[in-house]
Amino acid sequence: MSSVNTPSLRRRVLQAGSWTLAGYGVNQALRLGGNLILTRLLFPEAFGLMAIVQIMIYGVSMLTDVGIGPSIVQKERGNDPDFLNTAWTIQIVRGLLMWGGLFALASPIARFYDEPLLADMLPVVGLTAIISGFNSTRLFTAQRNLEAARVTQIEIGTYALGLLCTIYLAWLQESVWALVWGALITAGLKMAASHVTLHGIKNKFAWDRDTVNHLVRFGSWILLSSSLTFLAVEGSRLLLGALLDMRQLALFTLASTMNLLFWRAMQMITVTVFFPAYAEVYRTNPEKLTATLHKARLSLILPNWGMAVLFIFFGNQLMGALYDERYHGSGYMLELLAAGSLVGCLWASYTGVLLAMGKVITQTLLTAIYIMLQAAGMFIGYHYGEGKGMVIGLAAANWLMYPVNAFVMNHNGLWQGRLDLIFLAISVLMVVLAWPHLNS
Repeated sequence: MSSVNTPSLRRRVLQAGSWTLAGYGVNQALRLGGNLILTRLLFPEAFGLMAIVQIMIYGVSMLTDVGIGPSIVQKERGNDPDFLNTAWTIQIVRGLLMWGGLFALASPIARFYDEPLLADMLPVVGLTAIISGFNSTRLFTAQRNLEAARVTQIEIGTYALGLLCTIYLAWLQESVWALVWGALITAGLKMAASHVTLHGIKNKFAWDRDTVNHLVRFGSWILLSSSLTFLAVEGSRLLLGALLDMRQLALFTLASTMNLLFWRAMQMITVTVFFPAYAEVYRTNPEKLTATLHKARLSLILPNWGMAVLFIFFGNQLMGALYDERYHGSGYMLELLAAGSLVGCLWASYTGVLLAMGKVITQTLLTAIYIMLQAAGMFIGYHYGEGKGMVIGLAAANWLMYPVNAFVMNHNGLWQGRLDLIFLAISVLMVVLAWPHLNS
């Protein structure tokens, strides 16, 4: 690509972004509808147990992440069959190692949370790691080429079928195991679809030494960054589950899921659309990177910030309307978390650009700082206000993280002060207006 302004890149970014957003919207609608049905079929503690299981799977996944996907997207050899097949082989080995780790952790985790059922659930749900290890590298090739349509169709189709199976099993069994079998079915459907419905090479076992050496070098920093990302994303639920009970964890999970509804859309757009676009711009026309980043960030910030304002003032009413009285305690959590998201979406919108520039170490350090702010905020909050204090501390960490992120971005010539300061000023005004409501 000779220029960032070529119609080809713009067209691919718009098409990929449109498909990704549409897919995310449909998936979230399905997820919300499924949750509304499942919360009426199952007890709240079931979702607390499944939250712990999902956290552990996500954690083991991040702790074994060697950057296979980013390598395929970013590197020149990303379309080379030897590179892809070796990456696929390593991906399968990683899936087996993940399952082994979950099997080993099952009993200690069950004792830590005093929930014996976790010892049985973790090894079974962990089979999704083995299944996903066989996913075709065509998923990453499509991401590299900004071909999001078919990938989005796979995501929607497999999730919808898996959700239907989960609901049927929940109605039949009235047990948390319905969520377990549903996860396995969904993973199997996606794996099969990745091989059947996408174009690209047919994966086979291979071992190219140059590819392995590259993944070891590139993956070492990705591994550290991913491990810290896990703590940043899920550390709050781990702490809350350890200090409080499964019911409080279930309420927090519902509130956090709702609060992150558009934030996760932002992350998905960043990973599948903007990160490949940043990488292509940086490879071919780096002086255009700042302008590209500004346009991307504006499209990410506006919907997320607006949704955060809505949740701050009406979160309690929203959760009360969606869920029965057993889950109403999640409403005030949503309002407090949204107050943090006002500023969180500003610094998070820079995600992806440092990785596209190859500055993995810098991104890793930022993630480490955010984890420390989160942990400090939650422990201090718990000391003064237990569950509510923990949520306030978590929200405060997002505000404290912004100046750190702005300093780093400014050092790398990427900080966009005019845009950010406008949103910061209005965010302060929103919190001041909402404070009597939040404080009550």
